[in-house]
Amino acid sequence: MLDPLMQAAERAERELGLVALPAVLAAQRADDPALALFQALDAGLARAPGHLLLTVLVYHRELGESQRAYSSRPLEYPIGGRKTLGQAPRMRHVLASGEPFIGRSRQDIVDNYADHATLLAMGCESIVNMPVRWGAQVLGTVNLLHARGRYAEADLPRIAAWAQLSAPAFLATLLHR
Repeated sequence: MLDPLMQAAERAERELGLVALPAVLAAQRADDPALALFQALDAGLARAPGHLLLTVLVYHRELGESQRAYSSRPLEYPIGGRKTLGQAPRMRHVLASGEPFIGRSRQDIVDNYADHATLLAMGCESIVNMPVRWGAQVLGTVNLLHARGRYAEADLPRIAAWAQLSAPAFLATLLHR
């Protein structure tokens, strides 16, 4: 017999599949499939683990910069905004390592993000930067922000699954920049 933690993990995986796969299939048939995929990503991650802000940054390797391809709050973080990796040392690390970053506190936001004042004003005191890969190449990141202490290691598999399901939207965005 499975222990309760394993049963909960299996239930979560089934639930994710039941929600994510139909959303991704529908998005891929939309008039703007990249936008629809990013919207499905936003909705799926809003359910669990939740977020106050979700942004998607595509990485333009040859330019050494990232560009915002999607934002759940476009007034504060408009689509199209760019930043060099010199402006974003934490982003540079995530893109180079291909490993996610979890910031759990206000100080993590202050120490790692130049736009910390805006983020803190929105109530964002924790963050996950999840890299999205295509083979060995990191295409960019999905970034979730929420209240202090909101994210944990246990959230990473769900975030990674949704992020990877959005990889075609990253590729389309990079091709049509």
